[in-house]
Amino acid sequence: MKTNALSLLALTGALFLMAACASEETNSQQEQAQKPDTKGLTAFTVDGGATRTTAEYDGSGLNFYWTEGDHLWVNNGTLIQDNSNNISAMLTYSPTVPGAVKRAATARFYFAGTYTAPSYPVRYTGKGSTVGDKVTIKAQQSQTIPNDASHIGESGDCGTGTAIYSGTGYNFTLDHKASYVTFIPYSTQTWAQNQNACVLKIRVFTGHASDALAGTFNFADDGTLSNPASTSNSIELSLNYFPVPNTSTVTTKTATMVVNPGTYSNVSIEYTLYDQQTRLTGTITKTYPSMTFTAGKNKKVHTDLQVKEYSGGYPRLWDETVAAGCPNVNEACWYAMKGDPHWDATTLWTMNDHLYVRGMWFKKKAKISGFTNSNYGGTDYRTTAMSNPTNIINNSTQGRPSNPDDYFFLPACGYYYNYGWTLLDFDRGYYWASPPVVPGYSDIYYYMYFAKDGVSVQYEYYGHGMHLWTAE
Repeated sequence: MKTNALSLLALTGALFLMAACASEETNSQQEQAQKPDTKGLTAFTVDGGATRTTAEYDGSGLNFYWTEGDHLWVNNGTLIQDNSNNISAMLTYSPTVPGAVKRAATARFYFAGTYTAPSYPVRYTGKGSTVGDKVTIKAQQSQTIPNDASHIGESGDCGTGTAIYSGTGYNFTLDHKASYVTFIPYSTQTWAQNQNACVLKIRVFTGHASDALAGTFNFADDGTLSNPASTSNSIELSLNYFPVPNTSTVTTKTATMVVNPGTYSNVSIEYTLYDQQTRLTGTITKTYPSMTFTAGKNKKVHTDLQVKEYSGGYPRLWDETVAAGCPNVNEACWYAMKGDPHWDATTLWTMNDHLYVRGMWFKKKAKISGFTNSNYGGTDYRTTAMSNPTNIINNSTQGRPSNPDDYFFLPACGYYYNYGWTLLDFDRGYYWASPPVVPGYSDIYYYMYFAKDGVSVQYEYYGHGMHLWTAE
């Protein structure tokens, strides 16, 4: 029977000696070619219950399996690792996740030494682990295929159990002691429908540097993780271009992370997205006041990835009333010179169903001392033409402002060039002022321009298509 080991957020189930299983004959036949020499060794056996160490998400929970390189520890006064096991002989391909790592639903471990007690503690300390009393939950984890969480053994999965003598060997249940987070990101916005966007990585971090989401821990027979060393309050899960579905009901694109159990405050989850057509990368961050990760349980996180949407229209000003809702030229000067512009190269936004990054933050008018729409520096540029627009220029600060609520954001969404309507300069912003016409001219218009290094107010021939905007 298929066991959804974590779908009910619990790890339970009885273990039976493999000789008692209906599948024993088939399993024994599989093992013949690769069966290790077990003479003089004691067998510790598990079956198809919730006792395995690689995982696969099936839409409701994590199913656990054994995989190549897994080992078990027995504590008989001294921690001893198995001499051999039958995992290699039992490996099969996943029937539901193409390309996933081969896995085994059952396993038997063989140990040297004398075992006469009615029971012994057993431990799993991670794939490739060489010690039985420490577990390392990695700050850098990696998953190659959606739904195939075969990396968790290398990332910090761990477990304990009690092996009980049955008359011919020892049987045990392994209870997992790490915590797991399965991410199910999606977006209901139209950019997710074209399947050009994907998730490159997911990072979980807290607001406290002393938190130990990851690290190396002492590991006891009861599964307690203690005395953390080399800790990190951040875990990053690298992904192999996982597609972003456009509905939360799609559960075939999931990613799973191993974390240290505990309750943490000010927890952020950062999604790094990549648009394969625009070739731009940016992040979306969700912050939660508190989050609890429980030992042996899987937390499912559904996230609708929403970004600011902007119109793809770039009007040429045949009729200057088109720009009537834009800030006037005086206001544009205030924003450029006194708006403390901050260049942001990571904030995501969307236009024409694709993802973009880059833009400028400006202080809101209420946060700019002396702000007025009637003039800038004593001159009303609505009635007096700028003699040299390059005088209205200001350098920018690099990076998102620390108090973004005091600012508003304008995307660097380029412009259309002349009559060919070729879209250019997606690392710059071009925004009409209102009224746009420069006094004394009929076809020259004011606009605000910005790039990475600064902001200026300039004028331009009407043939170019620039963006309309609303300031705050």
